[in-house]
Amino acid sequence: MMLSNRYHLPLAVIGGALLWLSWPPLPFTFLIFVALVPFLLLSDLYPSASGKAAGRRYFLLLFIGFLLWNVATTWWVGKASFWGGVFANLANAALMLLPWKLYRMNKHANGRVLGYIALMAAWMSFEYLHLRWEFTWPWLNLGNVFAAQHKWVQWYDTTGTFGGTLWIWMVNILAYEAIRPIILPHTGSYAPGRFAFFQNRLFRLSLPLFLVVIPILVSLNIYNNYTPEGEPIAVTVLQPNFDPYTQKFSMPYGKMMDKMVAASEAAIRPETEYLVWPETAIPEPVWLDRIDRAVPLRKLEILRDSFPHITTIVGINGFMRYDAPEDRTVTTRTLINERFNDTLWYDAFNSAIQMQYDEPTVWYHKSKLVPGAERMPYPQVLKFLDVFTISLGGVSGTYGTQKERTVFTNSKGHSVATAICYESIFGEYVTRYIKNSAGLIFIITNDGWWGDTGGYKQHCAYARLRAIENRRDIARSANTGISCFIDQRGDIRQATGWMEDAVISDTLLYNTNKTFYTLNGDVIGRTSVWLLVLFTLMAFVKARSSDMLPRKKIGYGISSYL
Repeated sequence: MMLSNRYHLPLAVIGGALLWLSWPPLPFTFLIFVALVPFLLLSDLYPSASGKAAGRRYFLLLFIGFLLWNVATTWWVGKASFWGGVFANLANAALMLLPWKLYRMNKHANGRVLGYIALMAAWMSFEYLHLRWEFTWPWLNLGNVFAAQHKWVQWYDTTGTFGGTLWIWMVNILAYEAIRPIILPHTGSYAPGRFAFFQNRLFRLSLPLFLVVIPILVSLNIYNNYTPEGEPIAVTVLQPNFDPYTQKFSMPYGKMMDKMVAASEAAIRPETEYLVWPETAIPEPVWLDRIDRAVPLRKLEILRDSFPHITTIVGINGFMRYDAPEDRTVTTRTLINERFNDTLWYDAFNSAIQMQYDEPTVWYHKSKLVPGAERMPYPQVLKFLDVFTISLGGVSGTYGTQKERTVFTNSKGHSVATAICYESIFGEYVTRYIKNSAGLIFIITNDGWWGDTGGYKQHCAYARLRAIENRRDIARSANTGISCFIDQRGDIRQATGWMEDAVISDTLLYNTNKTFYTLNGDVIGRTSVWLLVLFTLMAFVKARSSDMLPRKKIGYGISSYL
């Protein structure tokens, strides 16, 4: 049986649709285990020896499938910036072609089985890069798909999301190999000799199913037997619910503060230790170099002094002025006052502050910034493009950052991580707070920019993975979207609704133990990079060897060449 050309485009569309349907908040997560099969089939329909024209058609088909996935899953990015959303979806879909290009090269040079290993390594290297460079957009990293089924991946406390990505690829490859000789008999049957057992059809079909079921059973066993640990701490979370397009940056500031303070006062109890407000809850500029005299914080200081037993975590628009030229950074802005012949150098930050009674106010600056919205990537080179950044917090242009993942420690000795919005989707990044002794994770965000779409639901779901990876309770404060509490197993409690005024309180467990993932991070991702380098070098060496002899084919299926 040979598939005619008229089925090739539908294959790409089916692959993209399966990836979309498997993604949160949709409930069809199980489809991820076959979603890559159409793309693997297309790879065999367009082998590397089929010519340049066929190669271009092959990559166009892959691009169509990945673009459909990107647009259908993250179209809501365009609600904040239409052209930014267009660029993000086109660029991410194009970048997803790179692992397949490397697979094509490695498969041709090293055979099918090493080609598959190279494909998995290339895709995970792509995801690893996407977590680290300044055009970072890891929203669709495959391991994130299980945020909708957190009970399946309790072992993320060892592997992180790369364990999920590896699992997905292994199942898809085995599923494809089980059906390949039936659909494409011209590509060969299964290997003889030591791989003869793969000739059994029942075995071929049951192997991918087995690989799906066993990790889930292991995970469910961990979930059912895990006992949350830690010291109980009472936390109150505010969801003030200001529409960022019509209220948050246009409503009179005093009116906003009165609403937030009144809601907080009504919810604070004698046992409350933490009060958490969302990202940029204070939209007015706060100059950090004179924060003890910051007018926008006056009402918050009154609230603090009225309840001296609480520690308040608040999102602000922070600004820092520099007097000495050597203090300036690559993101420093310049304001010239020609009338007084004066120049002001300053940085703008998306920050969080901790306020306590009779203690100095301390701050942390968000340092994983949304490309194109909060930061122009590589400002050393592209600083001139700052004018094209959009404002997602009342400030446009590139924000400043900091190197360390600072934790807030209160007078009782409790340290907390405060991940600001986009930071919460970076697994290894969040572990750096935990390594700095954070016993709880607070996530402050403003998801109102994306409207009532899947965006804010996905963002909340991803927080479950951070709870599992580090075995930390999480308090999540959103301006609007979903505010909630998440326990160490990833279960969500007291989730608020979209455009809902809410104050929620709960007791969280302050845990000081560290998981394997917390201590070691993305080991699988780093290993993948080295494997990709190794296999690619092997492919180059073989391609350039003028005296390379043809290898003897001894089988296909799970191994094409030995």
